[in-house]
Amino acid sequence: MLIFKLMYLIRGYVVIRTDDKNAEKVLNILRRRNIAVWDVEKKGKGIKFKISYEDYIKNSNLINEIVNPVIKRGAMLKLNKVKFRKGFSIGLLILIISLYLLTSMIWDVEVVGTNQTNTNEILGLLEENKIKIPVSISRIETKQLETLIYNNFEYKFVDVFVEGSKLIIFVREREPEPAEIKSNEPSSIISVKNAIINKVIAKSGQPVVKEGDVVYEGQTLIMGIVKNKNSDEFMMVPSDGIIYGKTYYNFEMKEEKIRSVNMSTNKSKTVYYLKLNENSIKIIGDKDPYERYDYRESVIKVPFVSNITDISFLKGVYYEEEIKKIEIDKQTAQNKMKVAMYDELLERCDDDSRILKSNINFSEDGEFYYLIAQIEVIEDIGEKIRIFPIEEEQTDETKED
Repeated sequence: MLIFKLMYLIRGYVVIRTDDKNAEKVLNILRRRNIAVWDVEKKGKGIKFKISYEDYIKNSNLINEIVNPVIKRGAMLKLNKVKFRKGFSIGLLILIISLYLLTSMIWDVEVVGTNQTNTNEILGLLEENKIKIPVSISRIETKQLETLIYNNFEYKFVDVFVEGSKLIIFVREREPEPAEIKSNEPSSIISVKNAIINKVIAKSGQPVVKEGDVVYEGQTLIMGIVKNKNSDEFMMVPSDGIIYGKTYYNFEMKEEKIRSVNMSTNKSKTVYYLKLNENSIKIIGDKDPYERYDYRESVIKVPFVSNITDISFLKGVYYEEEIKKIEIDKQTAQNKMKVAMYDELLERCDDDSRILKSNINFSEDGEFYYLIAQIEVIEDIGEKIRIFPIEEEQTDETKED
């Protein structure tokens, strides 16, 4: 019945009242003409009822002879009145077209992640490819734009997306790569870590350390300056070799015996927002209904409306959580700390490193499990750096006249 009433509220209906004592006869006449009648009420000596606006138009001569229409209601009736107001109708049509054009065009381009010079170059590239502002959103292919920018600039990452009436281009520049030292350029090898020398394999250059020496970060291991065999002069050469050193890594870790964990209670509450551009207006529900919760949200698009405007609905769900105490057993805690320790060791060492000795001790108190460890590692500690000749300034002696 509700759907029936809503349908006629849109299509339009007529409220009719009659004071005729033969009200039942009037209803019978209308029903014989297949005119639907509803909401029949007794009003004094007569009755009041409703019929559809469509039936009223078809049988207006008959109905006006036997009864009196009181009220005409419905969305279609309002629209019929509007269509006779030409100025209003034309203005409304222009407004709809303007809204459609404004929301279906891109009016601004924003480049994020680089300087103004590179921004201007990207905008110039867009113009060269006939992408000028304003431009229709339908003409923008984000994946093609990403490929175009990536192929023309040396960026590490490019992401293009449309937000409302704005085209946003997010770029991340490549980090400058360290300059490579050519094989024929003079160079020395220095230590990158504090270590005890285990083995020196020098292919060229002058080794300045030997097995068992203690070296520190930045100390020269193989010098790229050697003495010329045919003279007493020194010359610079490219150094080459591998220096293995013993390095020591110390670790201290702890793990709680009893951990507080957020657990779901399977209770949830929903809140709805009306989203206009970047603003959200709460419609239904309460914000922050629980002391502890996990909040998730999703956007609900309105068919047709969301396509031409920035109007949509936001659904947020609060899932209640409570804190529960979980006891961690000793073996689990120790395994977790050992895995974390070796993960950190892998980040700090080279792939070719080799563990010589591990000294791992576990302990505990009333609140925590502890790990204290020292790991002895053999690894290549050398790094090649370029060296340059020292230019001596020559000064001319002034001659006295």
